[in-house]
Amino acid sequence: VFPSKCDITACKHISQQCAARQFPRPAQLLPDHRAVNTSQVTTYSCKGRDMEKLDELQRKEMEKWKGKYLMTSWENYADFLEKLGVPLLLRKLATMGTPVVEVSYDEEMEEWNICRTSTLFYRLIKLRSVDFKFKLDEEFDEITPDKRDVRSVVTVEGNRFTHVSKAKKEGVTGHTVITEFNGDEVVRYMTIDKVPDCTGVMKFTRMKEEKDVKVREIEEDEDL
Repeated sequence: VFPSKCDITACKHISQQCAARQFPRPAQLLPDHRAVNTSQVTTYSCKGRDMEKLDELQRKEMEKWKGKYLMTSWENYADFLEKLGVPLLLRKLATMGTPVVEVSYDEEMEEWNICRTSTLFYRLIKLRSVDFKFKLDEEFDEITPDKRDVRSVVTVEGNRFTHVSKAKKEGVTGHTVITEFNGDEVVRYMTIDKVPDCTGVMKFTRMKEEKDVKVREIEEDEDL
């Protein structure tokens, strides 16, 4: 692990001693016609890269990513889930209502969390929440919401997280999720290893602070 305070020479020396890992992926053409090549995603076998090990500009930029985002649109998401092999019931739940994504960082654990909550009726009812916690550049075993057993790693470059999952068993597919931050807008691009031409896209916008919703209980003898 890099020392918390190391000069550039020491960083280079330690990096050269770390064994590089490759996660091959073909180039993907995103809906806005930008080519994203994830075949060059390389991380080092050093354990975890916390925020202190990023340059100052990158840290400041990532601080802006924290917050809640409301989904505004999606493209090919249902098709993406079907080709990923997600069961029908889970596909219905995933496409029901309006997802809210919250991005947070635990400084003590040096861990990011992208929590997705499905909501109904203008966010008055929460269906379920799914946490996705990770440390930058550190591989981990992941059981996806659709019960796939994969080995994952999340890297950061520029304005996006790249989450690459590789199947641990035959017959199971891996996937890649690129979460791109553009000010108050977030776009998530999702691709499948076995079906590289299928790209699901979800777009979100930052939620402004809202007043708490007051819920009034209805008495048994009250007319509905």
